[in-house]
Amino acid sequence: MPVVAVLFIVIVLVGIISTVVANQARNDAIAALVAAKQWELTKKDRQLPDTFGGPPFTVGHGRVANRVLRGTHNGHSVLVLDYEYRTPGNDGDDVHHAWVACVDGLPATLPAVEVVARSARRELTKRSGGQLAMPEFVVGDPAFDRRYHVYAANLQLAADMLGPQVLRLIASWPDFSWRVEGNRLLTWGSGTLKPHWVDTSLNMLVSLVEAVPERVWQTARGS
Repeated sequence: MPVVAVLFIVIVLVGIISTVVANQARNDAIAALVAAKQWELTKKDRQLPDTFGGPPFTVGHGRVANRVLRGTHNGHSVLVLDYEYRTPGNDGDDVHHAWVACVDGLPATLPAVEVVARSARRELTKRSGGQLAMPEFVVGDPAFDRRYHVYAANLQLAADMLGPQVLRLIASWPDFSWRVEGNRLLTWGSGTLKPHWVDTSLNMLVSLVEAVPERVWQTARGS
């Protein structure tokens, strides 16, 4: 067998072994995270993705949450998804992966609001599908407006939600895209779930929920 062919086989085998080892390490880390937080882990949930309305759930078929982590974080119910979907490719289906972190069970159900970092919008749309069809809202804070697009089903809600406390909080963070869907607040990104992303994402989401002015929840509840 030619030396080049042998080298090619060795490289392929090393790549396969490295992938298997990395996947096992990730699986072990996720299991350790679930155990440490006393969360619940379920696999292969094909119904849960259909309960979301925006990216990364707006494209593809064969959609499945390969892993769903459920529990509480800083006093809030949360969901974390390791999500997979398929799109037609040149040689069969292409498989795509995305992760989602979500505060599940907001104080009230709200119309959709989506805040997308300008630096990430093109990549998020390319990988995760189109955004919800909603009017764009300009906050009026130059620093914020340079960094983010805001889309809202209810522009007054967006104005009330993105008050001074929320804007100060977001200004202290790196670019961070998020969306309100009903009684959920979520963030998402491309790629398989990495355990070290979980705490950071959930900390930011919980901080957002707690920074939203109380009048927003009161108005939504009709009180």
